[in-house]
Formats: sequence, C-alpha cells, structure tokens
Amino acid sequence: MGIMDPKTGTGPAESGKALSGLLQAKEITLIYGEPGAGKTSLSLELALRVCLQGYKVLYVYTDGLFPLPRLERMRRSVRIPSRCYSLLRVLHASSFEELESFIYRLENGAYAEYPLVVLDTFTGPYRSFKVSNRQEIIIQNKKLNQLLAILKGYVMPVEAHAILTSRLKTPSPTDEDLSEEPIASTVMTYWSDNVLSISKSDLPLQRKLWISKLHGCEVNIEVKAYVAGGRVEEADR
Repeated sequence: MGIMDPKTGTGPAESGKALSGLLQAKEITLIYGEPGAGKTSLSLELALRVCLQGYKVLYVYTDGLFPLPRLERMRRSVRIPSRCYSLLRVLHASSFEELESFIYRLENGAYAEYPLVVLDTFTGPYRSFKVSNRQEIIIQNKKLNQLLAILKGYVMPVEAHAILTSRLKTPSPTDEDLSEEPIASTVMTYWSDNVLSISKSDLPLQRKLWISKLHGCEVNIEVKAYVAGGRVEEADR
C-alpha cells in the first residue's frame, strides 16, 4: 500500500479516476509540461491531499518565492483544514548546487520522516547551466543520473514517494518535437515509475493530461482536465 489507499478512492489523487492510485510507495512520479500548464498546481494539490491523511510532506521549490497564496486558495477550495500546514515543510533551492546538497542530505537520512518529497521544478536549476559543447551536456546528464539514482534509493527502503516536475526542452531549429519532451528526457523517464505530461489547449481553462508510464509500465492514457480554483481536475469522460 502506498501513501494513499487506492481501495477507498480517497487521497491525493481524488481529483480524477485516471490519477487514482498514482502515488504508490517506492516510486517516483514525473510531471512535465510548458510554463503555466499546471505542474505546480497539480503537485500542490497532491501534497495537500497527503497532508490531509496525516502524513508529512517535504516540498522543495526552485522557482523563486513559494506560491503560498495559490496553496491557500487551493486549500480553501477543497476544504482542507489549515492544521494540515503543520505537516508541510517548504525548502528553497535556488541553484543546482543547493538542489544537489539537498539530495545528499536526503541520502544521509536527514528527512527520513517525510513519506512524500516534491521537487518543483527538479530541472529548473539544472537548466541554468551554460554549456558550450556536447561533452559538458554528457557530464551534466551523468550528474543528474547520479542524483536520481540517490532519490530512487531513498524512496525504496522507507516506502516513500517522490514527485518531480520538469520543464520542456528548448525547441531545436531542426527538430520541433524536442519541445514536447522534458529536459534530460532519457534520464528523467528512466528513473521515473510514473510519467505524466500536462499541456494547455485552445480553451484557457482546459488541460490535457497524458500518462505514458504507470507503475513502471508503458501506457497511453489521455485525460481531459480543467483548471478550477487553482486546481487541475479531471473532466468527466
């Protein structure tokens, strides 16, 4: 059993049937998409739902000031009591070195009491690196691979779960399809047990969710969703 009870249908993935049971113990979930698509909103809601069950959540934010007002609107929207905030700890990482330091502390047992760890965005500091040749990209990907291996080693023995958010690759002039993949896609998807993309549609409040990997197995699940009260909710099929 994971950090939610899939048999009851309640828990962090309560917003939709396709997401039900997504957060299982010993797994890593990757959520990627374009800016403003809803990666952080979905991550915040999952974090709140886990806190509602009485579990501690560690949320590492790398994009500047943590969006507390958005979290508060979301909490009120789903009527989660404010006492759940006592179970949520927020850390900031403004550079890749700080993110790397956090992963090493995680490996050394500094945060063993948190069954859910969210890194939002995990590839934000990584993207800030300036590279001038392919060899530097290889070196960076090796470092990213090492950190993800450590993170996987953390969630396995303590039966925890990790959520990673990622931005998209910068489009290439010769290959526009690259814009639809997360940064360092091969490394990120290899270590992730669940892979979920979220994208905007022609209508402002509509979103499309695509689950390409679920509990380690390749799948092809498309879900229509919409944004309401700062939350990403699955639409009725």
